[in-house]
This record gives sequence, C-alpha cells and structure tokens, in this order.
Amino acid sequence: MAEVGMELPLVSETSTGLDTRGDVEFHEMPVRRILNRCASPRMPFQWTINPYRGCEFGCVYCYARYTHEFLELRDPLDFERRIFVKRMAAAALSRELSRTPVGDDAIAIGTATDPYQPAERRFELTRSMLKVLAELSGLRISITTKSALITRDLDVLRALNRRSNIAVNFSLITLDRRLQRVLEPRATRPELRLRALAELAGAGIRCNVLVMPVIPGLSDAPCSVEAVTRAAKAAGASNLWWRALFLRPAAARRFIPFIRARFPKLASRIDAFYGRNAYPPRTYDEHLEALFTRLKAKYGFDFSRERFATPHAQAIRSAAQPGLFDHARG
Repeated sequence: MAEVGMELPLVSETSTGLDTRGDVEFHEMPVRRILNRCASPRMPFQWTINPYRGCEFGCVYCYARYTHEFLELRDPLDFERRIFVKRMAAAALSRELSRTPVGDDAIAIGTATDPYQPAERRFELTRSMLKVLAELSGLRISITTKSALITRDLDVLRALNRRSNIAVNFSLITLDRRLQRVLEPRATRPELRLRALAELAGAGIRCNVLVMPVIPGLSDAPCSVEAVTRAAKAAGASNLWWRALFLRPAAARRFIPFIRARFPKLASRIDAFYGRNAYPPRTYDEHLEALFTRLKAKYGFDFSRERFATPHAQAIRSAAQPGLFDHARG
C-alpha cells in the first residue's frame, strides 16, 4: 500500500482557506510527505508526486475524482471546485530526498492531478519542486499535463534534463475544439498543447502524447484518432499511447449524467459498456489496439522504443488492471 501524505481525513481539519476565484475555493493542505511510495510491483514507477489535490480543469471523465473521497468530499464537482494546495511541498520534498534512497527509481509527477493546472500560475508548487529535483543527478522523472503553462518552466526543465532522464507527457484526446471544451471545460486548447510540446521537444526534452481516455462514440472515430496521431508526430512527440475510458464509481457519478444530458443518443451505448463494469468490453480494446497500431506505424512512431515507455505513460496504458491507481492518491 502506498504511503500517503500526513493528511487528516476531514476538510475542516486539513485546510485553511487561501482564497476563492469564481466558484473555485483554494485551501492550504499541510503535508509532511509529498513523495509517495508506490509499492505495487506491477507499476513501472516507484514514487509519485502530486502538488495539488483536485483539479480546476474539470474534465468530465477524470478518474481521479475518487481522491477527494479520502477527505469525505463525495460530490463529484468538489474535485474541481475545492483545490487543496500543498504549500510546503518543496520543503517537504527536499527533506525527504535528503533521507530517502531514491536511486534510479522512477518518479511520476501528476498521477492524480494536473501539476500545471491554473492554480500553478499563482502558487508555483510544481516549479519549486522541479528546482529541488534539478539539484540532483541520475533521476528518472515523468510529468503529465494538459497545460501549456509547462513552457514557463523551460529553464528548470533544461537544467533537470541535463542531469537526469526526464519526459513530459501531454494528454490530448481530440483536436476538435468544440468537443474539447465540453469534455475539458477549463483545460488548455489542443493547439496550444501541441505548440508547447513542439517548444519542449525543440529544446531537447523528450515528449509524448497520451490519447487517454478514448471515449466510445465521442473521440474514437478513426479520422479523429488519426488527426491526433498525425499532429503529435508533427509536433515532435517521441511516442504516443492510448487507453479507453474507464469509470470508477466517483468518475461515473459525474460522467454518466453528463452523457445523458449532453449526448443522450450515446447514453445507451455508454450504459451497455459501463453499466456493470468500470472497463469497456475486451473487443472494444482490441479494436482500438488495431487502430492505434496501424496509425502509429503509418506516422513513423518507433515501436522498438515501446519498452522504454515513460513511467507514467506505461502505467496509464495498463489501466485495465484492477486497482491501478490505488497507489496514486494525491
């Protein structure tokens, strides 16, 4: 079982109000640990870091909504409206690294919340922790984000890349701006993510694209998948991974009503896929496997590099394994 931050279970006991912005509340969350151990031998990373708990992007499919339940917050919208800021994260990380033999263990940043969500512009927790990591050598680090804000930290990423093995994973499920705004209301536009990817790749930082999740009936059309694959390659992505939508109960409580309200003609198919299971039928995964294999070959992604997949990307790609994210509580 993963070691999680020393956080008390109730919001009233874990946080002090920092501020509000519109309908979003920010709360300070005291932590003694920010580097969380992933003990599962199935995982390709051994440590996780999540600077925030909750995410303002509000992606309707987000699996990580369950992490707010550890704080007794069970309204699915709390995940995007009540953001917990681990203000002393950099100090905690520096202290932990001074006494924790990380060695060449893989560290995944952003397993349960986006480290470059809008709150990062103000609080700079991710940047402060990257500075700590940049002082060391020989680390294996992956960062996963939907945000172009990561380019702000190009100076620190370059320093980190000189001394350690780093990769940045950009989550991108569609190029359709109208669909993206509905599915990911406050996330960065697709073209800006690709522009950020190109900038980082041009600076010598290995970048990948995660087409995760592929949503049945919404983002799985071959032409849509091909457009993302083609754009990823053109922007300089080293590799691309995919994963079909899976729905934990906490995520389903947000996603299923959303589908019924916004895409009612799709509701019966989603119910058939996910009514009794968090995962889609095996035949659907096999269909996507064939599609992505063909398109990755067409656009020249190097299959010989598959075994060198970045820590976070590998884990997400294997999401059909039960309990995968039990070790990334945030």
